[in-house]
Formats: sequence, structure tokens, C-alpha cells
Amino acid sequence: DELMIPIIDTHQHIWDLSRLSLPWIKGLERMDRNYLMSDYLKETEGTGIAASIYMEVDVEHQLRNREIGDITAHCANSDVLMKGMVIAGDPETGEISSYLDKHSGNNFIKGVRRMLQVTKPNGDTQYPPGYCLTQSFVDGVRELGRRGLLFSICIRPSELNDAIELVKQCPETMFVLDHCGNADPYVVNGENAPL
Repeated sequence: DELMIPIIDTHQHIWDLSRLSLPWIKGLERMDRNYLMSDYLKETEGTGIAASIYMEVDVEHQLRNREIGDITAHCANSDVLMKGMVIAGDPETGEISSYLDKHSGNNFIKGVRRMLQVTKPNGDTQYPPGYCLTQSFVDGVRELGRRGLLFSICIRPSELNDAIELVKQCPETMFVLDHCGNADPYVVNGENAPL
């Protein structure tokens, strides 16, 4: 027997399209299908993964509470590896406090993720550079820190300096830089991506 170090998968996605709608997967053949907990357990068998944290999957806004409810059921199931979740949230809205209050009794919620790299159908950025530095956004991220929740920032690589400035303005909040800053390793290395 080899000694295997237990692994925590800190970015687990699953979705059931009979329960949730994910507009961003339309037209993406490999993504536009169910990815269930049973699939995850089968694919990770023997890998040493001892626990996982669910990462929200950018469902339609009105289905966020359903997503939280479904994932809470997984976390509460002792037969499943999932131990917590990072939920979708909009720190810049005045509603972030009431949204977090609504779920304050859910101890499986460990943080909030906000997708900032979103583009509109015409290719324009939906959230301009500096968006995460507006006072309302900063105040919302500070609120996460006061509640002991982390903030997972998903931002374009060209705006990593904005993320650094946000971290400086929110010293009580723990941050996760989602997808390693969405950096393209070929661009970082000054190369062209393979065709």
C-alpha cells in the first residue's frame, strides 16, 4: 500500500439540467448535459479525493436559491464527499446582506463567487475594468469578511491589478483567485496557442 495524501477538491462543479438552467453552456456540446454527483464519484474513484467544495455554476439568477438547496442536500448526505459550497452572489447590490441573512443558518456555505469576466453576446465586456473597485462592490466584499465568508473572484487576466487593489481594500476578507486569474499560459509565455 502506498501512502496517499488525502486531497480536497476545492472547485467541484455539478449540475442537473432538469433542476437548473445555465445559459452559458448553450452551444457547448461537451457542457450541455448533466454532470451529476454520481458521475463525479465514479470519475474520482481511487484518486485520493477525500472531500470536495462545490463551486457555483452561474445558474440563472432566479434559480440561485434552488442551486443552494440542491447542494445543501448533497453536503448533508454523509455518503457524499461534498463538505461545503461557494455560492453565487452580487456583492455590489444592496441586497447582499439580506441574501446572506436568508442563508445564514446554512453552515455549508463557505463563501461567495462573483463572475466578472462575463462577455455580452456581441463580445463586449459586461463588467468594465475597475468594476470590482466601485464603493458598493468593496462594501459588499467587506460584508463577506465580517461574516467569516471568503470571496472567490473570477476576473479577466488584464484586470488582476484591480483584484489586488480590492484585496488591499478588504483586509478582513479571505480571497480565492478563481481559475488562477483566467490566465492563458500561452499568452503569459509569449506564445501563440496551438491550433
